[in-house]
Amino acid sequence: MIIRVGSRASRLALIQAQAVVQKINDLLGLNAIIIPIKTTGDLIQNKNLYDIGGKGLFLKEIEYALLNNTIDIAVHSLKDVPAYLPDGLQLAAVLERGNVGDMLVSKIANKITDLPLGARVGTSSVRRRIQLLMLRPDLNIVLFRGNVDTRWNKIVNNEVDATVLAASGLQRLNYDTSGFCNIIPQNEMLPAIGQGVIAIEARKDDKLITQLCAKINHQLTWQLIQVERGYLKTLNAGCNVPVGGIASYIGNNSFEAKFMLGDYNMRYFFYSEVCGKLQHGYDIGVEAAKNFQKKLFV
Repeated sequence: MIIRVGSRASRLALIQAQAVVQKINDLLGLNAIIIPIKTTGDLIQNKNLYDIGGKGLFLKEIEYALLNNTIDIAVHSLKDVPAYLPDGLQLAAVLERGNVGDMLVSKIANKITDLPLGARVGTSSVRRRIQLLMLRPDLNIVLFRGNVDTRWNKIVNNEVDATVLAASGLQRLNYDTSGFCNIIPQNEMLPAIGQGVIAIEARKDDKLITQLCAKINHQLTWQLIQVERGYLKTLNAGCNVPVGGIASYIGNNSFEAKFMLGDYNMRYFFYSEVCGKLQHGYDIGVEAAKNFQKKLFV
């Protein structure tokens, strides 16, 4: 049996797809092949992502291939997967979570607070933008599109003073992060929902593939992302709404989670911490979102 694995064509996406292929080969003893697919999000690099449809543009063509049975599974960065999937598709499995943090990449500063007054920081993420400005209102945030390699090279070429990149992506690409990369503490910047997680999407009606995916699913990561995605689904926020959060295991079948919700125009910024048992994780994530929603309508 050959399993066709759909993936974006970027270097990072193919590395992540290869990690899934390796799991399929090693744990299931099956053959898997990667089918690279160009997405709209990859092709349009000169516009703000949130002006042209949001992160879902990195999935559209891949999900179309999945629905049309030209691939058997799709591999995504979970942080790019919207709260609600197209009819007929499901999140079938996740691999063990990588480094969840964001990194400040800068030649001139190790911390956000060390950046000079009015420093130019490149990002297209509304989540990163609002958290940067909450800490440093003086920063000059500039549009910064492109894959990890492109954004890294813009720092090397001194096009901006700093950018923020996911630590998991840099590490999977084997970048040397010991030079001008530093993890940003979570009390300064919460990650995206699902950051650091490689996700597998499949058709709901493909029972065999669903069963195979269950065998490579990392159970603890799966349980923790239920907390985060319960929060995300309940908010059902538009692509221009800053949303972040992370659920972490603390032992004894328990977790703690931190969430943030902001406004692009800086009119409000909400933060909360919750904890509970893993078996109640989804519901606790839902309740965290509802508490933020109540504040908006007071």
